[in-house]
Amino acid sequence: MNVVLLQLPVQSHDYAYPMENMTLGAGYLKAYAESVVSDVRIVLGPKDLVNYGGDAALEAWIVAQQPDLVGFSCYVWNVERSLALAQRLRARCPHVRILVGGPEVTPENDFLMAFGGFDVGIIGEGEQTFATLLSALSKGFSTLKSIPGLLVPSSTGWHVTQPRPPIHSLDAVPSPYLSGALFPSDAGTMLLETVRGCPNRCTYCYYHKRFPRVRHFSLNRLRQELLWAAHHGVSEIYFVDPCFTRRKDLAALLKAIEEARRLHDFTFQCEATAEDVSPALAQALARAGLSQVEVGLQTINPKALARIRRPFDRNRFVAGIRALRDVGIRVMVDIMVALPEDSFDDVKRSLDFVVDQALYDELSVYTLSLLPGTELRRQAASLGLLYDAKPPYHVIRTPHMRPDDIRRAYEYAQAASGVDFFPPEPPLFLDPPQVRHHGSLVVAFPVEKTLDLFSGHCAATEDSTRNGDASVGQALTVYVSQDTVHHLENPAVMSVLLKIFEKNPWSLLSLVITLRDRHFPWPAVFKAAQRVLAARDHVMDREVFSTLDPVRSVQILALLPVRGSQRLLARFPVIDAAKLEEPPALSPSTAHQAWVGLPMQASLHEEALWMEALWALFPPHIVHVRLGDGEIFS
Repeated sequence: MNVVLLQLPVQSHDYAYPMENMTLGAGYLKAYAESVVSDVRIVLGPKDLVNYGGDAALEAWIVAQQPDLVGFSCYVWNVERSLALAQRLRARCPHVRILVGGPEVTPENDFLMAFGGFDVGIIGEGEQTFATLLSALSKGFSTLKSIPGLLVPSSTGWHVTQPRPPIHSLDAVPSPYLSGALFPSDAGTMLLETVRGCPNRCTYCYYHKRFPRVRHFSLNRLRQELLWAAHHGVSEIYFVDPCFTRRKDLAALLKAIEEARRLHDFTFQCEATAEDVSPALAQALARAGLSQVEVGLQTINPKALARIRRPFDRNRFVAGIRALRDVGIRVMVDIMVALPEDSFDDVKRSLDFVVDQALYDELSVYTLSLLPGTELRRQAASLGLLYDAKPPYHVIRTPHMRPDDIRRAYEYAQAASGVDFFPPEPPLFLDPPQVRHHGSLVVAFPVEKTLDLFSGHCAATEDSTRNGDASVGQALTVYVSQDTVHHLENPAVMSVLLKIFEKNPWSLLSLVITLRDRHFPWPAVFKAAQRVLAARDHVMDREVFSTLDPVRSVQILALLPVRGSQRLLARFPVIDAAKLEEPPALSPSTAHQAWVGLPMQASLHEEALWMEALWALFPPHIVHVRLGDGEIFS
């Protein structure tokens, strides 16, 4: 029996998130199933393809494996893309069974079940359920309703089988690293789990429902994995435990980390509760190599804290943060916007609390998502929470915060902290423009090369998806200059570009423009960008609260001449080309605001000279500019 397992990455124009993608859940499934099921071949999608490939390349590789079963690990960031790819596979290979698992697979996820495209889902902890499922399928069982822990189709929609109890001893699950199923990410990082379960019961989180009690991997098992990390040259370990500092034998674990670091010096990151941290514990964490800790404050409003069932002790929180920072550990503090009971003023007070007392090195501000299966999602109607039914399920209105209040909260956070919460994502390759590949994947090319590269492969034939030269990455850069922009007005070129994104509907697009003077024909660029943007419904296009036009699945960047051969990078919001000349009052303010990257060491005089030169080059709808950190291109 041939099985393929994949976990598609968080996407980004700069490929930074895909570089970090690690299929830890799928690795556990493979390691456990191969230890208890015979006559099964389980293949994890190759990193270079899964992390960097577009949809056509993924589809072609999966089909070439001739699988009997294809499984997708589904998270809020990849569930739509996974289900869309599953639908394509079912249409092309009707005999292949499609399996889904991960946090998105819950009988309370109406979006998942309405989308469909899969034959069976695994609910909760998956290793034993997956192995039992493989055994049943290999024996030809047609009904799966007797297997605990499954979501299966029925005559009335979907049927949930009886729950499967948690695995008694976690060490019964072989390590995906020690068994050879997983290796470090392309960024040299590693995910490591020391416990399953969480002592907290936050109402916005689903994790504690999957693992209702805290269970521990043994210290001996963890020692072996830490030594494996050292021998494989891992640069940093991300412990995925929700409360790393609450492990019962933490001192012994920290000692084991120190021992492994003597073989190879790596650092680690974790999540922790600040109130748990004493000066002595902070020193022990620093000695063991902790570089950064994430602390979930969320809010300081007592009513909101009670509603989300989250404890908070102000004095101990401050003391814990200061103890960590005093020993050189970076602290990232999370604040959540649009919590029930929180008003705009409450968010301000939470921000002022951490900013005024300098309680962070990095500040993370994000909108509450009502994840399927969570208590808060079930209470949404009674609490008056309005949210997007599609991932990432952002709350868009509460009884205490209108959409404008949510946006104002981000504006205040940015003004108070100086942090840009919606920074641009320049693609990997900005200059010089040329055809660039990642393996067989095309990731960047000049617009004038479009027909040469793709016209022969964009015919609507089944074989076209098998040609490596025609495969594109999960993010694509197209270079356009003042001398080549006319190609975007060529119907043949635009037809090929649209065909690329028809075959790869989840691939991102960066149009990188090189200007010579103020006579650049901007409408051609905006029309092309808008046609790709309008042709799909991408999860990256659902951010509505940004103080700057947010990073979207399609972006326009320009290298603008400022002095001699010097150029600066700018990003312009993608709007309908027909609205370029409209007064700003007729559309949202973010649609009229550019981002410009200036060198940090630039003087105020240099900034003034550069901006004077840039204003004449901007598209006509730009009336505001936000300055960010950038560099000079020559």
